[in-house]
Amino acid sequence: MDYYKGRRQPTDSPSEEKWDLVKTVKEPKPDDYRGWPHLMCSGFDCDKKALMSYDRIYKFLKNLPSQIGMQPMGLPIVYKVSSEDHPDIGITGTAIIATSHISIHTFPRGQRDGKRKPRGIERRIFKPFFTFDCYSCKAFDPDIVYDRLRLAFKPKTIETALVYRLREDEELIEVEDY
Repeated sequence: MDYYKGRRQPTDSPSEEKWDLVKTVKEPKPDDYRGWPHLMCSGFDCDKKALMSYDRIYKFLKNLPSQIGMQPMGLPIVYKVSSEDHPDIGITGTAIIATSHISIHTFPRGQRDGKRKPRGIERRIFKPFFTFDCYSCKAFDPDIVYDRLRLAFKPKTIETALVYRLREDEELIEVEDY
C-alpha cells in the first residue's frame, strides 16, 4: 500500500540541489499507522569529493527536513573529522528535527581492514562510503530521502533498512535498572 503521494519535479536549474517537493508528504491514515520510521542507509563507492565537502553535507542536512515534511529545530551541526581525531577522516553531521533526528557520517577514504598489502600499505575493504539515519515519530517518504542521497553523494549502491519502531500492537517494555 502506498501511503505517500509526494511528487518531485526539477526546477529550471539542472543543478542536483534544485529538486523541490511539489506536493507535501501525506500522513498515513490513523488506521494505517505502522509505527515510527527509522531509515538506515549505507552508500558505497560514492563521489569522494562530495563526501569531503562540508558545504554539500551542510546544505543536504539543512534542506532535507523540509523536503520530507519535517520541522528543523535549528541549523545542522557538521564537523570535519581529521586524522588527529580519528584514523578515518570524513565528515559527520546531524540535523535535529522536532520529531527526532537526521544524521550522516562520511568515509571518503573508505574503510581499512587492518591487513597490509606488500610494501606495508593497509588494504581498504570499502571504497568511499557514507552511513545515514533518519528517525522520526512522524511519517515521511523514504523514497525522497533515497533520491536525495543518490543526487548528493552519487553512490553506486545503497543498502537500506526501514524499521518501524513502537507499533501500536506492541506494548512498552519497562526497563529495569542494572
